[in-house]
Amino acid sequence: MTPSTDHRTDAESPPGTTDGITGAARQEAGQLKDTSGDAVRQVADTVKDKASDVTTDVRRQTRQMVGRTREQLADQAGRQKDKAAESLRSVADELRGMAEQGQSGWGSQLAGHGADLGHQAADFLQDHQPDELLDEVRAFARRKPGTFLIGAAIVGVVAGRMTRALAAGDTGTPKELR
Repeated sequence: MTPSTDHRTDAESPPGTTDGITGAARQEAGQLKDTSGDAVRQVADTVKDKASDVTTDVRRQTRQMVGRTREQLADQAGRQKDKAAESLRSVADELRGMAEQGQSGWGSQLAGHGADLGHQAADFLQDHQPDELLDEVRAFARRKPGTFLIGAAIVGVVAGRMTRALAAGDTGTPKELR
């Protein structure tokens, strides 16, 4: 382009400075491009580092929370196991008292055997941790699934009846037997 054909450039800037301004603008634009590219890379690296830090923190906190939850569950299971063993002992002691005070016969023998089984079950509960008990139940369920299901149904019915009786505040015989 000749100076006479480019009227815009001549009108906007004083003569002789067009190439200098254009060159300086191009140089500034190149530096700005390089600087902004570097800044974008730094921001991207910072975001990547922060995301990695957050991910690491979340994993660590999740592991800690899972650990605390397991400890609390194990503690609660241990307390419940101890309560169950204590309740079994109490029932076994009552059965023993019934067997000793009752007349000799089929009922007192049954109460005596029930007392023995109750004490054995309480001892078994006391001697094992909750996870060991769960493993034992699983192994039994695998060995004898039919027996396990029948036993679970019986325990469910008995627990339901006991819960209903306790909720009603009835400590005597069930209403159906009165």
